[in-house]
Amino acid sequence: MNLNLNDLIDYTEWERQKWYVWLRQHGDQVLKISAGPYGDGRFETVGELVRHIFSAEKRYVERLSGRGLTDTASIPCDNIEAEVQRIQCLQSN
Repeated sequence: MNLNLNDLIDYTEWERQKWYVWLRQHGDQVLKISAGPYGDGRFETVGELVRHIFSAEKRYVERLSGRGLTDTASIPCDNIEAEVQRIQCLQSN
């Protein structure tokens, strides 16, 4: 198998687009679902987990490009449009 950086970037963009479509189809209520009793305590809702996943990617980009790091706690985790904006912001970086 021979992968290059563009292949990985293309895959990441494809995966982000799948999240974008899925989140929009299911609405805000999906972000409010409990992470359940078997979680490790770091995330109480699906929205907090989604915020963590995309914030980690955003912060990697910020670190690699020498930008200041986003305070991820300031990003709402119960609003689809906020999640979609974050996904679109990642796509434009």
